[in-house]
Amino acid sequence: MKKIILLLFALSTFFTVGCTREGQRSSVEDLALVSSVGLDYVNEKEIRMTVSIPQPMGESPVLTEVYSVNTEMIQEGLVNISSEADKMIILNQLRTILFNEEFARSGKVTKVIEHFYRDSTIGNKVRLVVVKDKAEEVLRADYPENEHMDAYLNDLFQPKLHNSFSPFTSINDYISDQESPIYHTMIPYLEKKENSLKIIGITLFNDEKMIQIITNQESLLIQALKGLEKLSPIAIKFKGNEQDQQLFVEQIENDLKVTSNKNIDSPKLDISLKIEGVIVEYKGKRDLSKSEENKKIEKEINKQITKEIEDLLKKLQESEVDPVGFSEYFRMYHKGKWTDELTMKVMRTVEYNVNVEFKILNTGTLK
Repeated sequence: MKKIILLLFALSTFFTVGCTREGQRSSVEDLALVSSVGLDYVNEKEIRMTVSIPQPMGESPVLTEVYSVNTEMIQEGLVNISSEADKMIILNQLRTILFNEEFARSGKVTKVIEHFYRDSTIGNKVRLVVVKDKAEEVLRADYPENEHMDAYLNDLFQPKLHNSFSPFTSINDYISDQESPIYHTMIPYLEKKENSLKIIGITLFNDEKMIQIITNQESLLIQALKGLEKLSPIAIKFKGNEQDQQLFVEQIENDLKVTSNKNIDSPKLDISLKIEGVIVEYKGKRDLSKSEENKKIEKEINKQITKEIEDLLKKLQESEVDPVGFSEYFRMYHKGKWTDELTMKVMRTVEYNVNVEFKILNTGTLK
């Protein structure tokens, strides 16, 4: 009798649990798969949160539904948006997180990123973007040549050769840089211009705050100094040169070598870049079909790129940021724990010796 009672109790428990789980299960129609989240600064307490939700073809008059709320906490905002959309917000398909510039400069980015980082449903490749004006405006705008806004935004931040100047910072990259005493964070800087979006620069972070914007060209040089082997096309404008005005180089391959004197009290770095590329456009007085003129223009390019790198390194030194990670060349020879203070010490006092060797592979279709 006792066994029969225990069996009936077990069966009753099984069916009760089964019914409860079935009741909590949601159908696909009840879910809203968020593709992008935008966060705009309101004040010290509040955030303006905007989410975009792509719609299945033929099931909605719009391709993307967009919702916005003011909130003090991320999860609270998502719950409020769920109530407004009458669907459960799901972040499994999240691809892009956008912050407006004011939010990035406020020092609140890390707290938000850590929230998403702890969510196991969010993938590792979610891209981070800083927006010049309002993230909400980027997500709500119409783009006639790219009707599906989320696909447009996602494609814009996929690594390709022509945009290799971008760091393509993901949530994991951000957390890794913030925890590292070596590297400072870089995030692409986006602007909405009329009916399109454009990466107009790269933002630099010191600790948790955005402090500076550098140009795409400067970011390309940082990628070269990090050792990226294939670089995006580059335009070179000559200054104070009567023979040459400007040229455009494509198919660029880069070979980097960096050595340090291993001395953090009097740090010195020798940087050697061997670059090869094809000149596809040239404005100047030289006849580049002649080999002797090619040699002369190579020397001018060496001088120009060397000057641009030296100016960039000076700017980074003045801002006390190290997005390249040069302090690693001293940390690897240091006994004991490496700290942020040691990175700052190296950055403030390091002397750079930059050497660039540029070689023209050919002049393409240049006449």
